[in-house]
Amino acid sequence: MLQSLGITVCLATVALLPMLDVTSKFACGAALGEGLKSRRTFCDIVISATPKDGVTMVVPAHTGETTLMFDLHNRYTPPPAGAATAQTYAKHTAVVAVLDQAGTEISKAAVSRELRTELDVFDRVAGGVGPGGAIAVVPGRPEAITLQLAESVTAIAVVGVSLEIMSVTEQGTFTVAGRPVAIGSNFRIEYTSR
Repeated sequence: MLQSLGITVCLATVALLPMLDVTSKFACGAALGEGLKSRRTFCDIVISATPKDGVTMVVPAHTGETTLMFDLHNRYTPPPAGAATAQTYAKHTAVVAVLDQAGTEISKAAVSRELRTELDVFDRVAGGVGPGGAIAVVPGRPEAITLQLAESVTAIAVVGVSLEIMSVTEQGTFTVAGRPVAIGSNFRIEYTSR
């Protein structure tokens, strides 16, 4: 009897929670292409302070806070197949910012991973002359990003801030506008409709 009462209370509580809607409509300021395996749309995230240069999303009419979610990938250009392991190694740390509709920074996010083997590659991107018709640039394994947005936020843009690279061919921290720092995918916003 007590157990069935508990189940009834739980079901009643779940019924009172508002259903969340999800939008996954986004626009890439710099489109990279579609994944050969995942079929995801990948966007280059470039250094900029201007929302139109980033990955943009409109937050539908809503009440209360909303939740922005996306996957952030390091952006690698691996050496040709058969290269020595030392030539393959790269460590990238990319920092991005989420801007609101006025271009004001809401938050930052980062992804820092190493490329050592093919296991560190998330997918290949269609549109090139590489293996299977892939381009030279690949997204690394994803870092899931989740951010709460205030009710007043009606649009967002994800832009690059900086990129730190350590590899055999390149080392340094880059902050020059226009440089791609990371790759974004799987953008979505959860919200409660008005």
